[in-house]
Amino acid sequence: MKVEFRDKDLELCAMDEAYAIRRMGKKRAKCYRNRIFSLHLAKNFAALPSLPGHFHELVGNRKGQWACDLDQPYRLIICGAEPNKAIVWAEVTEAEVVEIVDYHK
Repeated sequence: MKVEFRDKDLELCAMDEAYAIRRMGKKRAKCYRNRIFSLHLAKNFAALPSLPGHFHELVGNRKGQWACDLDQPYRLIICGAEPNKAIVWAEVTEAEVVEIVDYHK
């Protein structure tokens, strides 16, 4: 899958392990970089639930976005589609890394 980044800092963390460790800490940096690697290997969004990290589609005001676990309670949020369109996840082959957040607060 093609992966883009909404934030330059998130892109740098994906490309540079030492930078990621400085910004996120060792545990989160390792999880983050593993999830980005998994995204690159996935053919489309329909394949994500079978990957490690508990990839799952979000609902409500986050419709069109997916999340996966990093270190608790943080999640990596990725976007694959516009929220008001009918979505066939098997056809979505581009992901945008949006943010790392604890959305349960």
